[in-house]
Amino acid sequence: MKSKWTQQIFRFFVLLAFVATNSIAGNLLHGPALEQTSVSSTEGSIIIYREDDGDVSHVPTIFIDDDVMGSLLPSEFAQSKLCTGDIKLRVATRGGVVSAGQSQMIQIHKGKITYVKITKTADKTFMPVIVDEAQGQQAIKNIKTTSNIINRFVAQVEFDTDSLFEFNSAKLMHSASAALDNLARDIKACPNQIRHIKIIGHTDRIGKKAYNQKLSVKRAKAVADYLAKQGVAVPIDVEGRGSREPVTTNCLGKFSPQLIQCLQPDRRVVVKLLNGDNQY
Repeated sequence: MKSKWTQQIFRFFVLLAFVATNSIAGNLLHGPALEQTSVSSTEGSIIIYREDDGDVSHVPTIFIDDDVMGSLLPSEFAQSKLCTGDIKLRVATRGGVVSAGQSQMIQIHKGKITYVKITKTADKTFMPVIVDEAQGQQAIKNIKTTSNIINRFVAQVEFDTDSLFEFNSAKLMHSASAALDNLARDIKACPNQIRHIKIIGHTDRIGKKAYNQKLSVKRAKAVADYLAKQGVAVPIDVEGRGSREPVTTNCLGKFSPQLIQCLQPDRRVVVKLLNGDNQY
């Protein structure tokens, strides 16, 4: 009975720690934990497992590019679909000891599952070890439980609008193409990952609220139109929030070049990449 309650307590605190990311996290776009499954030729996948070491007092929490994938009790595994390329894997330890863990780079290949075994060290912390496909498949046969942590990851990238638009304009500058081309490339590299895109425009407080609202919508739409022209085919919604959600707090004075510069963080476009299960 004590073991069962300990497991529930650990699950509770891991769920409390589950938050959405505020960056695109490189090329990583991962969805919910899955039952062990195959992977298509256009995507990669990772299975991270922990064999039955009998220790429920120490629990590893898995981070991929600093986003939580899940936690593993003894004899559990978690699978996540990924975009191909390099990812940063880190295993933190919770329990009688606390360790943030060291990050290591792992390459994810198209059409393949990468297997990672979580092992416990002598000091009761955890570390990831990449194993070959045969070893990983054999180990999974003896592991019956999938981690029940649901990954609520939402990839998000934020552009300051001064890098995309002239001041008081909704026409994309020529220099904006490099950043938006990179974003379009990353989206198209994950055709089975991104089901929906939400683009939100924000302005500073200079000018009338109604004008700023329209400007924020136009800027969001300009980014959406550009992505569509680059071949991004998933549904895109646009929204303008005008000057209602500033991030600056100490910009004072009347209209001036200094005030425009101070309010720069408020002028931004946020692109949210959703896997279909997320709410926004």
